[in-house]
Order: sequence, then structure tokens, then C-alpha cells
Amino acid sequence: MSQALQKFETFLQGTNSRITSQKKEIAELIFKTKDHFEVEDFIEIVRKKHKTISRATLYRTIKQLLDAGLIQKIRTREGKIFYEQSSSQKQHAHIICNQCGELYELKNKKMDEFIQTYCDEIDFKPEYQSLHIYGLCKKCK
Repeated sequence: MSQALQKFETFLQGTNSRITSQKKEIAELIFKTKDHFEVEDFIEIVRKKHKTISRATLYRTIKQLLDAGLIQKIRTREGKIFYEQSSSQKQHAHIICNQCGELYELKNKKMDEFIQTYCDEIDFKPEYQSLHIYGLCKKCK
């Protein structure tokens, strides 16, 4: 069992929620997903493995994973919503196109070092960081 799944089960126990095999399966699939996903696309992936999992169960499980801090929600300016697992990511940044909604992951060691240095200077212990930069991509300029 993955560490993220153990954290999810602990969260569910702490909120007196049932730990079902369907919730576990959904959580494991999300934790294995390295890319951003939309719920409507993800439901197809889930249903390939388990035809009986309902859309409502998926949405409830995603809400619980959000509440547990194990996934993050990313909203574009047009209202498009993406999710991603965050159990293994402490620092995270995205560049999001305002026009087409294209989402780019920003990974930059110097930026990460700058943020950590600044947090050290002000004696701040970051638990999670999420940065969203909005603008126009190359195609939409």
C-alpha cells in the first residue's frame, strides 16, 4: 500500500468516513497519474477498470482527496478545472493560457532554491506551495 493511500485511509478514519474498495481504487489510480486530469476524462479511465464505479462516487472521492490535501485543484480563468496528485510534490508551479486553457508545468531549480532561501530568511516552514502564472501561450498571442 502506498504512503499516499495510507494517508487517505487515516484521513477517512478521522472523519468517520467509510473506506470502500472503490475509494481505494480511485485514489490509487489518481496517485499513479502523473499528469493533470479533468474528472470527465478520468471517469473513462476508472470505468475501464471498474464499470460499477459511479460518477458520484468519483466526485465524492475527489472531494475527500482534496480535503485530505492529497490532490490539488487548478482552475483556469475560463473555469476549466484540472486536478493533480500532490502527495509527492511540495513545490509546484503552472503557467496557464488565458485563451486556450493550455497548462504547462513549471519546474525550475533556481526558482525552487530562491523560494526556499527566502522562507529560511524569514524563518518560515512551507508545507505546500502552488504558483499559477496566467497569460497567453505562443499559439494564442
